[in-house]
Amino acid sequence: MIVRERRLARPDAVLKGHETGAGPTVLLLHAGGERRRVWTPVTDVLAEAGFRCVAFDQRGHGDSAGSPRTLALCADDVAAMLHAEPPGCVVVGASLGGLAAIAALGDPAVRAGVAGLVLVDVVPGLDPGRVRRFLAAGGLLDTHAGLVEDILAGVPRLREITARLDLPILLVRGGDGSPVTDDDVDRLLRQAPHAAVTRIPGAGHLIARDRPVALAETLAAVTTEWPALALLRGLGAERVSHPGGHLLGHLRRVRDQVAEWGGSRRARLAALCHATYGTDGFPHPLLPPDRRARLRAAIGDDAEALVHLYDVCDRSKTYAHLGATPLPLTDRFTGETVPLTADDLTDFAVLTIANELDVARTAALTTETRSGIRALIAALGAYVPGISRRALADPALF
Repeated sequence: MIVRERRLARPDAVLKGHETGAGPTVLLLHAGGERRRVWTPVTDVLAEAGFRCVAFDQRGHGDSAGSPRTLALCADDVAAMLHAEPPGCVVVGASLGGLAAIAALGDPAVRAGVAGLVLVDVVPGLDPGRVRRFLAAGGLLDTHAGLVEDILAGVPRLREITARLDLPILLVRGGDGSPVTDDDVDRLLRQAPHAAVTRIPGAGHLIARDRPVALAETLAAVTTEWPALALLRGLGAERVSHPGGHLLGHLRRVRDQVAEWGGSRRARLAALCHATYGTDGFPHPLLPPDRRARLRAAIGDDAEALVHLYDVCDRSKTYAHLGATPLPLTDRFTGETVPLTADDLTDFAVLTIANELDVARTAALTTETRSGIRALIAALGAYVPGISRRALADPALF
């Protein structure tokens, strides 16, 4: 895995970091007393799963200069890190990193560029006595006494920010060695009822050290679609009418159907974003095809390539050749023909069937149109026979 060094100049310090992988961006913020290398086993898994991972040594840690005297300084650093990244970044913060992330998200301009927040064994509603005892037991209280007291004084503000966050939130708890209690979790869920909580057994407070692969797998499973959903909402997908309600609802239903059929991560992400550039049957683009970089940053190059193929498809010319392998797909904008084979052809067929089936379930169609959908799904059975048979048995097609 190629590692690229990063450098971020701050008014009073230079922060050192690195990035690896390609795809949707995950910013990883380590705990107090740690350094960015603690994330390496996590980023190895995430990069392999199709994420771009960025990690810095926080000020006064590792290779970064400066002093973490106050939480505000750490939060300003996080804001600067996020401003250097594309919109739709997922923020993962462990302990101090999580609190600095919450503080940074108090700024609406920072919040606008974030797709979701993962808190790794930390909550905004800290109990002062328990925090001091926990840090003292680990020999950290005296080292960072000023910062600790500053954070504890700012707990009401952290709670207030958390209650206002309109972002997906995931709390990842450790096992028996975690200082986060059930009462802490209950308070978080009262502040942010939409938050999700999961636990990684066998881990203490420093989950990235104790169970890095389990943590990475949890992050990959839960946050995969956060950047895509942030982009779709930002582009107004909930304001575009579509049979069954609005476009975002349709996109999610198609994604759910592809997932039910066992579609790959690529196919699920493409299903969620499949009408981003508009289609031959739904000419209402959220993005013009010459701004593909925004969608690539949200779902990765591979999934975006499938969305682009699906959206530029000239259906009348392409569908005339269904059954052929490779399938010659004609671009409705350029007139060029691209041969679809292997995974491209399979995923294209699955996506097409899922889309047509949702239309049949939600739209008021004539008998002739419904019959045409049946014929199309039957023809796509040349590439995905099992899925075609399941779709053709759906009552919506009769």
